[in-house]
Amino acid sequence: MGWPTLARRQVVLLGEQHDRPSHHRFQLASLAALHAHQPDLAIGLEMLPRESQPALDAWIAGDLDEADLLEQSQWYRYWGFDPELYLPLLRFARDQALPLKALNVTPELRRRLVEDGVSTLPPAMRHGIPEPVPATPPYRARLEASLEEHALELGGEGFGQGFDDDMIDGFVYAQQVWDMAMAHGLASLVEDGYLAVGLVGMGHASHGEGIDAQLESLGITAVASLLPLSADDASEAEAGLADAVFVVREDKQSEGPRLGVGVEASEDEPGLMVTEVAPDSPAHAVGLRVGDLILSFAGRGVAHPYELKALVSRILPGTQASITVTRDHQRQTLTVRFPIVTPGPDAERGDGTRPHQRPAVQQEQQQEQQQEQEQEKGQEHEPQE
Repeated sequence: MGWPTLARRQVVLLGEQHDRPSHHRFQLASLAALHAHQPDLAIGLEMLPRESQPALDAWIAGDLDEADLLEQSQWYRYWGFDPELYLPLLRFARDQALPLKALNVTPELRRRLVEDGVSTLPPAMRHGIPEPVPATPPYRARLEASLEEHALELGGEGFGQGFDDDMIDGFVYAQQVWDMAMAHGLASLVEDGYLAVGLVGMGHASHGEGIDAQLESLGITAVASLLPLSADDASEAEAGLADAVFVVREDKQSEGPRLGVGVEASEDEPGLMVTEVAPDSPAHAVGLRVGDLILSFAGRGVAHPYELKALVSRILPGTQASITVTRDHQRQTLTVRFPIVTPGPDAERGDGTRPHQRPAVQQEQQQEQQQEQEQEKGQEHEPQE
């Protein structure tokens, strides 16, 4: 299956594990190859809800710079991953004047759709998203397994075992709603005459059971899914995992620095309130305290926990950064030093300072479910440790 054949499909799904730079490089290369064969291409983004569409349109029109795009799309509210991972893709879309489509819905609407049922809400309130088709038995089994593994990851052995049927049904239905919301957005691009390319999590684009199944219910059957995998994972991939698997070279890097604070957005004034300080952390060493209000980091204002997390992750170990806080109504600027982290002996294999994460489908679904739970709580609290 070559690029000319893929470019004749109605929809192409490019999977990702959200925090992997190599996966986003795969997506960018794939977009360029598809666009070379099909100029009428539009890109669908799982990362943002429909409410962010005006900002995406203004970005493509050249009316926003990158900072304005992130602010007006509310990137840090809706998506917890560093925008630096995605900006090359967004720049490509703008440079080529390719439409960007926000495929998701807000956590608040998704919660209502799941709790009340999609068909109970007026079409205008749910952006016209239809009731999803039921999950196939294999898809349900994969989702149930991922739910149990996620519970084990959160609470240890025995935690979450014996989920009752209602809890499992709710979890599966939530995934179906998520799949249908994105399928519905991609279908609208197909109706407008575009090759719709979706940038989505691996779990939504695997085995033909996620977005693919919902697209089929909307009458769109010419769909291809492409997934990036490491060489080891590609050699062990199940039959039917995707239409094509691309082997990517994983980035050999240690885990980024940690500031060592828990923060939450302040309701009364700009900035982030410190709710906890980890012992023996850079934050502790510089004297940050619970109750401090962080106004800026490395010269940039912060208004959301994920924004601070993204800025910290870009700091090189062994360097320092300024952090401006208010304490007892007094503003002060501190200098935070980030120590060099010595990788373990197996760091290049992923067993040292950066935990190895196999890009398996179930793990991706676990990560997305964890993010879903965090978003539904409003992302109020985000510890850096």
